Amino acid sequence: MLLPLVSPFIDLMFLFGTLNYLVDRHFHPDTASSASFQKLVLFFALFLIIDFVASTVAFALERAQGRSSRDKWLLSQVWLQRFAIAAIFSGALQDAKARLRRPLLRLGQTGANRFAHPRRRKI
Repeated sequence: MLLPLVSPFIDLMFLFGTLNYLVDRHFHPDTASSASFQKLVLFFALFLIIDFVASTVAFALERAQGRSSRDKWLLSQVWLQRFAIAAIFSGALQDAKARLRRPLLRLGQTGANRFAHPRRRKI
């Protein structure tokens, strides 16, 4: 139950850990530890295996009317769905970040008239 909630964050942590290793290896090749990166890859691979096993168990426990060969095809789509949801999640985070940077509108104010200049008086 908790696995789908933390899965996108684990993906992001793996991405940041990989980027951190690559930056360290580029700028500080003497101190960059490949052993820590290997552990990171190992733990991420174990997480993916646990995630797939949990998906398989959930799929097996789901009560379907009739079992068919299509069920195996649907199970193979779990990997595609997992990474597609991660991409959608990162897009949603970017959108939320952009929305937080925009100025707030007052009541009755729309985006079109927010930046309008007041009319100048004719002299």
